[in-house]
Amino acid sequence: MNTFFFVVKLGAIRLHIQMDDVAKGIVELIRRHNIKKLVMGAAADEHFSEGMWLMSEKAQYVNENAPFSCQIWFICREHLVHTRFETGQSSNAPSPSGSSYLTSSTEAAGIFGSTVSEEREESECEIELYDVLHSGEEGSSNDQLFDRLEQALKEAESSNQKAFEESDRRVKAEMNATRAMRQAKMLERLYNECKRENETALAKQNESLENIKRLREELSVSREQNSILESQVANSERRMKQLEDELSSALEQLQVSLKERDELQIELENSHKVIEELLRKQAEETSSTHMDQFNLDQLSVSEIHDATLDQLEICQKEKDELQVELENTLRINKELLRKQSEDTSNSHLQQPFIEFSLSEIEEATEDFDQLYKIAEGARGSVYYKCALRHTEVVIKVLGRNSFQDSNEFLREVDDLIKLRHPNLVNLIGACPEKRALVYEYVPNGSLEDHLNSRNDMPPLSWQSRMHIATQLCSTLMFLHAGKLVHGNLKPGNILLDDNFGCKLSDFGSCRAFSLVENSSNMTESSNPNPYLDPDFRNSRRVSHSLDLYPFGIIVLQLLSGRSTQGIAESAQSELLNGGNLSSFLDSSAGNWPHQVAQLTHLAIRCCDINRSRRPDLASDVLKVLETMKPSVASIAYAPESNEDGEPPSYFICPILQAVMSDPHMAADGYTYEATALQDWLADHDTSPMTNLRLPNLNLIPNFPLRSAIQQWQENR
Repeated sequence: MNTFFFVVKLGAIRLHIQMDDVAKGIVELIRRHNIKKLVMGAAADEHFSEGMWLMSEKAQYVNENAPFSCQIWFICREHLVHTRFETGQSSNAPSPSGSSYLTSSTEAAGIFGSTVSEEREESECEIELYDVLHSGEEGSSNDQLFDRLEQALKEAESSNQKAFEESDRRVKAEMNATRAMRQAKMLERLYNECKRENETALAKQNESLENIKRLREELSVSREQNSILESQVANSERRMKQLEDELSSALEQLQVSLKERDELQIELENSHKVIEELLRKQAEETSSTHMDQFNLDQLSVSEIHDATLDQLEICQKEKDELQVELENTLRINKELLRKQSEDTSNSHLQQPFIEFSLSEIEEATEDFDQLYKIAEGARGSVYYKCALRHTEVVIKVLGRNSFQDSNEFLREVDDLIKLRHPNLVNLIGACPEKRALVYEYVPNGSLEDHLNSRNDMPPLSWQSRMHIATQLCSTLMFLHAGKLVHGNLKPGNILLDDNFGCKLSDFGSCRAFSLVENSSNMTESSNPNPYLDPDFRNSRRVSHSLDLYPFGIIVLQLLSGRSTQGIAESAQSELLNGGNLSSFLDSSAGNWPHQVAQLTHLAIRCCDINRSRRPDLASDVLKVLETMKPSVASIAYAPESNEDGEPPSYFICPILQAVMSDPHMAADGYTYEATALQDWLADHDTSPMTNLRLPNLNLIPNFPLRSAIQQWQENR
């Protein structure tokens, strides 16, 4: 027999029922006593979990079979798990605070006090109910008991309502507090964001102010330098005018002296005539008296003659002094004119070098955005194309392993500044903070692009190819004359301008040393560089011959249009088989001249593994290229249409970097402006292009080029 009982704080009625099933006994007691409200356990305390359901079979049975008039609360560990209302509906009922638990037994009695138990005040006496079922008593005692129980239930229900209202107020207060906290946090976050934005804007404003201040300082320095230069120019002009005045005065004095000399000469001749006439008359006279008188007259004439000679000597001395002064003045004037011309020439040759700030570089590339990236180089170098100070440039950002420290970078920049040649890519400036080099932008791509016909580029004519080879040869001669080695010669580093002029890039004094380091790190399994000299790969010796091997490979590529693999062996095989190069030469370049066989032989010699058997650029290769130059010139001098109105590169004097008006050809085969070349030859006996000694200083007028320039100027 199972016994079911429950106790409340106020007092308890212990009910007994005898049944085999506890759950059925509870349901039966609810029916018998018409219980309207009941609180019972949903499961054992150790089975509690948030969001749990009725885990006890007894609780499930009571929930399903109890009379619909009874409202039941199922709890577990002071948490309300489930509520069954009087109508028979059920719902999971979490507490208003959302925590689904009772904070204390008193609060539990307040919320669930409208069940069969109710909390009374301390002064109220406890209600004691006796077991009516065992006593068997009926009648008024039961009615009183139920009346008092009903009254207790009503009071419990009222207390429960108040407890719910209090709990609801608490929940609302907690929700309002939570909402206020969230709003406070949100306002704090907004304040922090506004503060950061203001700080960022302030930093940018400060940076802009610093830039403006720096620009003002630079402008002030430029104005001062401009003022100094203007003062120097004014002094030079004043000195020139003074010298011109002195020269003019000296010439006037010279003319006066010459006129006086001529007058004295005439007087002297007249005196000689008078003396001769007097002597003749004296010889005819015989009288002694006349002879004595004649001696006196002769003495007088002799004195006159001597005085005349003395005066003539004085005039001659003054003339000599004036002549010396005139020669000195002419020499000083010539020296000043030569220096002025030399300064003008240097002003054209030495373009200004600009040091860019990191902020300026970042602004031009939009913080090195990938949209501006055009290529990647060796050792982590990256190339960006952008506009700096309204000029299209290419920025080469060196990788971390390109140089050891900033001093080596500055030395490299200093070396690059000194290398000025029309066929070398011009270094505009640098950014030491980012270790970036700023070069001029060459718009027509690289030789590699044209040889591989990238972007549907048309094939190069043989005239253009020989023009490129000639300029490349002279550029290497210029570097070698300065005891420099390019060290990384390949078609990708040969850029072409709008007129297919050659522009050599990626050169520098550190290139050969980086090649030594890279070649020492090579393994037999790695892919070798086809343009790297095999002799250098084995011996690690740096010499001018290091550039001859890739030059030969590039010339063979220009002739054949083929890749580097086995190109020298193929050319050698064609020469040995009767010397017919028709299958080796690139037919898309046009009809090749007969000198191409000799050039092919020299290119093969450049690729010889033994560097001692390689030809000399000046005495061997350039000599053959010069024999093909007239054919190239006939094409190169033809005026080309240029939408931008820019002159072709061959109209530009290599010294003045301006269109020539009187082109003359020197012994090195290049054409220059006559006055600029004469000023150069006044102090040098070497070529401005190759830096080699000129065989002679003769100048030949280039009439075809002059006509082409005049025609181009008329068509503008």
